[in-house]
Amino acid sequence: MDDEPAVRNLTVEILRRSGYNPHGVPTARHALDLLEEEQFDLVVSDVVMPEMTGVELLYELGRRQPDLPVILMTGGSKEPERTTKAVELGAAGLLYKPFSHAELNEIVASALESD
Repeated sequence: MDDEPAVRNLTVEILRRSGYNPHGVPTARHALDLLEEEQFDLVVSDVVMPEMTGVELLYELGRRQPDLPVILMTGGSKEPERTTKAVELGAAGLLYKPFSHAELNEIVASALESD
């Protein structure tokens, strides 16, 4: 999920072409609503989002579905503290934007294998 339609649509398309069945939503609230209705194997979320950040979503998902892997995406600088904090909070991975198709597919496959 990403609040920027271009990033969200590109991420969904890359994952679809890789054989996954992704759903793209604009906010964490939309994601939480969808997770109440359907079962998912993985969540990929931007960190900076309106209303609820990706880190807040990670925390909420950890409370609701602790076994659901979450990958966080960020356009911020590659700060080691941010990576460490996301992993400490339970993120299955951290993906820096802009990312390549291969980077997205690699981190998704890794998170699903670890599950």
